[in-house]
Amino acid sequence: MTRQKKEIVKKIAEMERWIAADEELGCGFAPAGAYDEMYRGIDQLEEELARLQHFASREEKFFATLGCENCNGNLPW
Repeated sequence: MTRQKKEIVKKIAEMERWIAADEELGCGFAPAGAYDEMYRGIDQLEEELARLQHFASREEKFFATLGCENCNGNLPW
């Protein structure tokens, strides 16, 4: 994995941890739409990561089953 991909993965994980921590500390009482901007940022980073991994979109990456020809319906993730 290239450095750029690793940095994107780190940014996504950091944003998701921040949201989870804020929800935990706030007992889930954040106002509606409080994390919308963060989720849009995560979506953009996931799109960029998918393009760097040679997929047309993150949806294509999500539904890709490359390397799972012998998984017998049990995907490793």
